[in-house]
Amino acid sequence: MSTEVKPVRKSGIVDVIPRRTQVTDLLLGESRVMLRWRSSLWKLLWKELIVYTVLFLCISLIYRYALDEAQQLEFERVVKWCGKQYTGLPLTFLLGFYVSLVVKRWWEQYCKLPWPDKMAGLLRALVKAPATDKGKEKAQIVRRTIIRYYMLSYVLCIRRLSLRLRKRFPNMTSVVKTGLVRKDEKIRIGDEDSHKMYGSNWWMPLKWCAEILDQAQVDGMIPNAPGYVNLHNELSSFRTSLTDVATYGHIPVPLVYTQVVTLAVYIYFIVSLIGEQYIIYRKEGDDLDLFYPIFTTVKFLFYFGWLRVAETLYNPFGEDDDDFELNELLNRHFTVAMRIVSTAEPPPVLLKDIYYADPEPILIESDRGEEYMMEHVNGKDTLTENINTLSEEERHPLHHTVSNVEKTDPRAANV
Repeated sequence: MSTEVKPVRKSGIVDVIPRRTQVTDLLLGESRVMLRWRSSLWKLLWKELIVYTVLFLCISLIYRYALDEAQQLEFERVVKWCGKQYTGLPLTFLLGFYVSLVVKRWWEQYCKLPWPDKMAGLLRALVKAPATDKGKEKAQIVRRTIIRYYMLSYVLCIRRLSLRLRKRFPNMTSVVKTGLVRKDEKIRIGDEDSHKMYGSNWWMPLKWCAEILDQAQVDGMIPNAPGYVNLHNELSSFRTSLTDVATYGHIPVPLVYTQVVTLAVYIYFIVSLIGEQYIIYRKEGDDLDLFYPIFTTVKFLFYFGWLRVAETLYNPFGEDDDDFELNELLNRHFTVAMRIVSTAEPPPVLLKDIYYADPEPILIESDRGEEYMMEHVNGKDTLTENINTLSEEERHPLHHTVSNVEKTDPRAANV
């Protein structure tokens, strides 16, 4: 439940600012966080924890009830020796450095994934044609074709790394069916089913984009020379980002390092099955005789939790809970980029805002915002006159025609 502070009054407007939000509750350790299942520690470790606890209790029962006194004393010597040996392993250092490396790679791989929005905006602003129906249509074809090639390169490159995209596009025939590539273009690209590291021609559609831009400049569609350079720079940046993502997929963390960390964790807890046992014949003042390994379980959750986090984030292009939702991201890129290059929507009417005359504005909510503008900015009559001059499409620019993408994927309309 949100905690409220004293209301803020400004210009007759009262606003209650909540002190806590859902994000702050999460950071403060709200109890519901520990009870979640998806992507949780419990989902990752419940099987291993049950096996480890059962093994520990089995050894404890054998020690207590199946061995005679002499055997128990000998077993206790082994317990003390194991307890001294395994505690010297630098497990925290090995795991901490390894997990930080994997998490850093995981985040960098997502940041390297390119977005087509900037290129779409540049195409919308710079690729133009003479004011004729035929010229406008050709310019739009150029813009849409470049975006289509953009997304085609994106799919061909990332599908070699992502299990989700590889299931969605198992072969080039499935890509043809989506309309991202024509059959003649598919023939020119060649076979994309090769498993060789550098056996893909995902770069070829980007090469076509460069050739299309060159021809567009010759045809007078890009009269601005700096704009032409910016388009090629953005094209090069997009290709560089895809190359970086592919490089991360081809060059993983060295196997030796992964093996060292995994081996250290498993040896630590195998030895702790004996080294953490509570002994019967202990001196006065020694530890309590507990059957269940309470703090051993806590250490198991910490260390194995670290290891499982690293294993989960090691390949972010899989199908784990924390892996990238590339299908949703691809749908979003295609819909937004195509809409940017295809639709021409006029901006809203330019009017003074509610804080125009305030030298130190404070952002607060108010139901009187629209009334204030009508009464104190341009006057009610002038504002109404400006609004009445707009067409229905200009008043509601977001009421656009439903595209084929939105018909097949309703979520695209909410982007």
